[in-house]
Amino acid sequence: MKILSSFVLILTFASTVVLAQHRKIDSLLKVLPKTEDKKQHIDLLNELAFQYLLISVDDADKVVRDAVTESRTIAYKKGLAESLKILGIIHFVKNEYGVAAEYDYQSLKLYEELDDLSGQSKVLNNLSLLFSKQNQFDKARDFSLKSLKLKREIGDSIGVANSLLALSEYYRNAKDYGRAEYLGKLALDRFRSMKNDWGVSYAHLALGEVYADQENYTAAAISFKDAVRYARLTNDHMQIVTASNKLGQLFLNSQQYDSAYYYLHTTIALARQKSSRTQEMEALKHLSLYFERMGHLDSALYFTRQASALERIIFENERREQIASIQMLYDFEKKEQELAFQHKIVKRQYIAISGVSIILLLSILIGFKFYGLNKTNHLAKEALLKLNVEINKMNENLEMKVQERTDEIARQNQKLIEYAFFTAHEVRGPLARILGLVELARIRELNDDHEEILDRLQEAAVELDEIIRIINRKLESSRNF
Repeated sequence: MKILSSFVLILTFASTVVLAQHRKIDSLLKVLPKTEDKKQHIDLLNELAFQYLLISVDDADKVVRDAVTESRTIAYKKGLAESLKILGIIHFVKNEYGVAAEYDYQSLKLYEELDDLSGQSKVLNNLSLLFSKQNQFDKARDFSLKSLKLKREIGDSIGVANSLLALSEYYRNAKDYGRAEYLGKLALDRFRSMKNDWGVSYAHLALGEVYADQENYTAAAISFKDAVRYARLTNDHMQIVTASNKLGQLFLNSQQYDSAYYYLHTTIALARQKSSRTQEMEALKHLSLYFERMGHLDSALYFTRQASALERIIFENERREQIASIQMLYDFEKKEQELAFQHKIVKRQYIAISGVSIILLLSILIGFKFYGLNKTNHLAKEALLKLNVEINKMNENLEMKVQERTDEIARQNQKLIEYAFFTAHEVRGPLARILGLVELARIRELNDDHEEILDRLQEAAVELDEIIRIINRKLESSRNF
């Protein structure tokens, strides 16, 4: 009766937590239709999927696939990387590790292309946990160390604590329990200093597993109960289911059967409520083992059959998920090829448009150049016409001047002719007489006639002087004319 009442209390508390979680989800659902920005809409879908992840894996899966479709439609890499990371977590929770790894690798590739160190570190940490669950401890350690390095580089304190937990998981599987406990406590102290209840819950769960492997059941039980307590503070229902399942297994191994029955039943109820089939299957198997140890073989067989049936469902779902994942990858690659082809076409069209634009631009420039030349030619033609008019006017004036000059030269020639005539006739007479008289003066026999000769010379000289004066006056008058 005590166990039944406690079970009812747990279910009541779980219902209260669900209501609180649904209020967050309802607020996101109200904001989504009002969001017009496509990228912001995708970010809200991813946030909604993460909130669903804490209470219902199936609902989270539906929402995040819508985010994947929308991200690929608008080629939003950051949103797609986040969606693929959440899908990896969903399949990790379902224990579908192969599909989870495929999504994680796709997410990691996108974050590397975006040079998003924070996103890379988170996916690397998820891969570390994933390979640890598959007992591939060397890979788990390598991914964890890479994640830790990136988180320290970007100053992500919470991320560093998560990577320390992943390393603790590695050393636990490697049976180096001292190292595993040290790293787990180090992560726990970091989460406590940051007042991060979610991280504290996961650190307690990791330490509980370390103690359980060492068969330190008291310390393990305390850690698992603390994990449940802090998970309730953060409404992390999947963590509550996981920690409750661990407590059921722990009490079963330590032969505390009443507590084992209580926690295993609690796990089954919560797992069914949250659609966590893997946790439900494990709890059913341990509950079957409980009834076997208690000697109730019919009940043990009943729960064994339930666990087997659920295991078949999980296997079928995993196979369908793998097929869907392969199909999705094929569709994704096909779309990438189509996008690449479209990018090539767009690039060619861009080159063609650029070429045509350059040709048009050159044509416009040449047109402006021809227009300028035509305008210049027109102006030059007008200038030439004006110059031609001026030249014609100058020619007309020149002809008039030439005519005037010709007339003047003709008059001058006429004057010269007159001068020559006058000189030939007027000057020649006195000059001839003077020359004759000079010859007579040279003859000695005419000594008696010298006086008369001198008088005649004087007369001829005076006459010649008068004639020269007349010539000078005529030259002056023609010059003034």
